Amino acid sequence: MRSIYKLTAKTAELLMRVFWHYEIVNKERLEMVRGKIIASNHVSNFDPPFLGAIIPYEIYFLAKAELFKHKIMAKILLTLNCIPIRRGQMDLSAIKKCIKVLNQGSPLLIFPQGTRNGKHAKAGIGMIASAVKKDIVPVFVQNSTQHFKCFLGLKRVRIIIGEPIEWSSYDHLQDNKEKYQLIASDIFQKIKNLDSDYQGNE
Repeated sequence: MRSIYKLTAKTAELLMRVFWHYEIVNKERLEMVRGKIIASNHVSNFDPPFLGAIIPYEIYFLAKAELFKHKIMAKILLTLNCIPIRRGQMDLSAIKKCIKVLNQGSPLLIFPQGTRNGKHAKAGIGMIASAVKKDIVPVFVQNSTQHFKCFLGLKRVRIIIGEPIEWSSYDHLQDNKEKYQLIASDIFQKIKNLDSDYQGNE
């Protein structure tokens, strides 16, 4: 892990501990994310740094291309392994970079919704998963928008790590757009199930 990445991750983790009183459910599964797709819900701008801070490897992130318009911001994002992607279109350049990263053994974080608070999964994660044939680790982040309540100790950011979804469970499907959307929707549902299942056990 590069020094600049490690320092950034350690700083983010410290802030999470102090201000968000975070906890990780199924922490041992973090060791299983190497070379896999990490698929998480997305409701806050803090979700990417929260996940980057707790994973013991350098991970790569997909980020909307608009964030790279300013040179200084672009340099920071690229240093922290962000891959720009143009939303609303088939960005083949970004997809190729994702495939390269995963084939090199690095984890890749993708938000199936494609944007914060999206209600439905986009087909992109299905296309990338089909191209690399890598397992997917579902993750649910709770309370990442509850900043004030977390600071007061009334709530805490909770990150729930699910069992990896084996790629073989999708491999029998015919390779087309419908397959990509089906995979994306299934992954998104498994992410949401982590939230409801855990709340049911509290």
